[in-house]
Amino acid sequence: MVAIPLEIQEMMRRQKVIVVGSVDLNGVANISPRTAFYFSNDAIYWLDFFKHKSQGNFKSLPWISVAVIDKKKLNGFQLKGKVDFVTDQKEKLRITDIITRSATGKTSSKIFERMSQNKTPDVIMFKPKAIYSLSPQEESGRALALDTDSETVTLLGI
Repeated sequence: MVAIPLEIQEMMRRQKVIVVGSVDLNGVANISPRTAFYFSNDAIYWLDFFKHKSQGNFKSLPWISVAVIDKKKLNGFQLKGKVDFVTDQKEKLRITDIITRSATGKTSSKIFERMSQNKTPDVIMFKPKAIYSLSPQEESGRALALDTDSETVTLLGI
């Protein structure tokens, strides 16, 4: 397990946006900005209402990248790891409410009742396995933090 360093947590809190990058089975890349998310010390969660490009990629290839960038300071971080779908209904509701309250100030039930077709989102959980700097003055090819499980080591060639 790789903990998300406080510096990255603070950057996510300040910037209020992350960019999620995934790849489909044909190798076609997809990026998606997320402005409503929640994070703990070892995971980032977001809601997915649109169940097509990114979500299809997540189901086929769960390894993704998440970037957080500070444009003014010209630095940032890339977190590589795996996504999973939160399926426990109690946990899904808890995280959904945290994210919707932080984004809107209202509970998820109030938001969803106003949406057409009563769409409820999937909750995506991302667990980082490696963290890299995106600062131009640093060596960004070397991981700042790395999970040493065999899958990560094999996949990242470390």
